[in-house]
Amino acid sequence: MISGYLSSQQDFVDLINCYLFNKQGVLEIYLEGRSIELYIENGFIKGFYTDIEGLKAEEINKESLLLYSLFSMLDNPNALLSFKNAPKREYHFKLEEPISAEELILQLQLAYQEFKSLLNLIITPYATIRVLKPFENMQNYDGRTFISVILTSTERLISETRKLQELLRGGFLDIGQFSTPEVGKRVYEVDYIVRDVGIKNVNIFSVLESLRMSKFTGFINIYDNQSNYELYIQKGKAVALYPYNFDFFDFILTPQAGSVIDVVSMPEEILNKFILKHSKKKLISSLPHNFIELGKLFIGIVKDGFSGLLVLQKSGERMYFAYERGGLLASLLEVEQLKIYKAEPYRDDFLVDLIPYEKMENFLEVIHLLLINVAYGVILRHSNQMLQSILYYLSSSDLFKVVEGSIYFRGDPKGRREEVLGFLSFLLDVGYKILGKKKLEEELENSLHPYRDIFKVLEIEEYVEFWNKSAIG
Repeated sequence: MISGYLSSQQDFVDLINCYLFNKQGVLEIYLEGRSIELYIENGFIKGFYTDIEGLKAEEINKESLLLYSLFSMLDNPNALLSFKNAPKREYHFKLEEPISAEELILQLQLAYQEFKSLLNLIITPYATIRVLKPFENMQNYDGRTFISVILTSTERLISETRKLQELLRGGFLDIGQFSTPEVGKRVYEVDYIVRDVGIKNVNIFSVLESLRMSKFTGFINIYDNQSNYELYIQKGKAVALYPYNFDFFDFILTPQAGSVIDVVSMPEEILNKFILKHSKKKLISSLPHNFIELGKLFIGIVKDGFSGLLVLQKSGERMYFAYERGGLLASLLEVEQLKIYKAEPYRDDFLVDLIPYEKMENFLEVIHLLLINVAYGVILRHSNQMLQSILYYLSSSDLFKVVEGSIYFRGDPKGRREEVLGFLSFLLDVGYKILGKKKLEEELENSLHPYRDIFKVLEIEEYVEFWNKSAIG
């Protein structure tokens, strides 16, 4: 197997003519989120496979589809590749006439120039065609998108593209409507609303309230020399906090000097994948580049329909590749800040994490942990005698631990909500025996009162109904 990179059109020609001239097999190319397979024999391309743009395979003009799928090589020739000695695969489109690499590049250049000229007239190939005045075979155009006409025409791509330009300029055709951007080509943005601002210089409650009212989606990063919290918000509501730590609430109430805040907005689709960097369920974790073929990994993600996050780490930088069912949603680079980028992946000296999608919401568990510590604190203020029974309960648990007088999770509590609620109920029962119902309610209300404003601006008041009358019997 051969695995590596293409960084120019000439690399492509040299690869096929030099390395693959006497070989037979499948060359897989990963190019801007799309996987393309080329079947090669003795330096000639005899078949291929790529996404058929939602069209029927029997309608496709194979040569046009091949050229169209490789257009990205002209604008951005950076690509990952993997070659495997293998026979032609059943799903490959067979080319009627095998084509050499030099001839393919030549045809690409000519066809792409015409295609760019067409785009100047139509903006997007997914625009719908409207016939303005009659011409021969006009039924093959009316109501269809430009790309479907190009890829199903019996004429060659360059000929059909030129014909469309002539029909548009001659007033025979016009744009009926602009369709949504093609699948997998949506433009995502990451925007720093607040960046590196000292938390003492802002009213954190006003910031949170503003995010709630505007239905903000993104995350807040609050950090100092000792702590670093990322609070994830969807449509104005807090859904996750990493790391799992109820100390976050006190950190907000009494921020330390030097604490800094970032507020970063991003689309929900990207946020749901970006948050996976905190997941413990990694298929690959910190694997050095010497042990992995990156080209094969990218191509495998596409072919497997993988949903999740690929992370490449190098010298304090991180590249994040967010995938949905094998399609690349966005690639992000994190250096001094996080941004969308289109640079090629690292080539060496990096570590790889591959993380499949899972739901990462955990704010309910964070609230439970806060309530557990509030109840625990109330009990300790009134009865040291009960400490032994609580510690005995904890000693038999693989979910909870005590550190410097506070209770924390030993690991991820996801899927163990019954155990968490069971321990909270146990503490409330102990408190009830010590103080009685009314006194316990008062103590819990007083202990939680400082957090009320936080609960309100984070839109999580419904999470904290566990100390009311139903919770304590």
